[in-house]
Amino acid sequence: MRRTLALLITITALTVSTACSRPARLTQPLERDQLYSRMMGEWQGTLEVPDSVLGVRVKRQTKLTVLPAPDRDGLELQFRYEDPSGHVATRIDHLHFDGPMATARWGNSSARWHQAFDVVARDGGRNGLPLHLVLESTDSLPEGELRARQRETFVVSAGEVRLLNEEWVDDETFAFRHAYVLRRAE
Repeated sequence: MRRTLALLITITALTVSTACSRPARLTQPLERDQLYSRMMGEWQGTLEVPDSVLGVRVKRQTKLTVLPAPDRDGLELQFRYEDPSGHVATRIDHLHFDGPMATARWGNSSARWHQAFDVVARDGGRNGLPLHLVLESTDSLPEGELRARQRETFVVSAGEVRLLNEEWVDDETFAFRHAYVLRRAE
């Protein structure tokens, strides 16, 4: 009888303490982290660039490997594509978004300086919809030094990544520089 009473008191105490304790908070992962996890892996497709000799756009086969960046929270993008002479070229970039995805830094992995961007548009990314991001460069240079402003457009879905790079021409116009259309490699 005493054992039954002690067991009943223990169960009651556990039930009351569990009911009175604060429920565990369920948190959503940051949108940035969701983007990072969507982009990780192997991708293949095309790089479209203007051909200055022919005056048209040409497409070259390309591969992209996306890994965690070794230097800090972010991504390392390893591009492999054919150059105009048919040789395989490699470029390694690092891409870092801040937590709320309001700003980003993107640049060559060997450079000490990565270009700063503001995220000027963001759409989708929930309920299976592709995430659409538009980034524009914000870096200012001392007077007299010229640098073209850049716009980077990302469209990331489960099976496809599109990256469009444009360069600022005048107050209202951006001109095409290059575009990647990549599908997840199997």
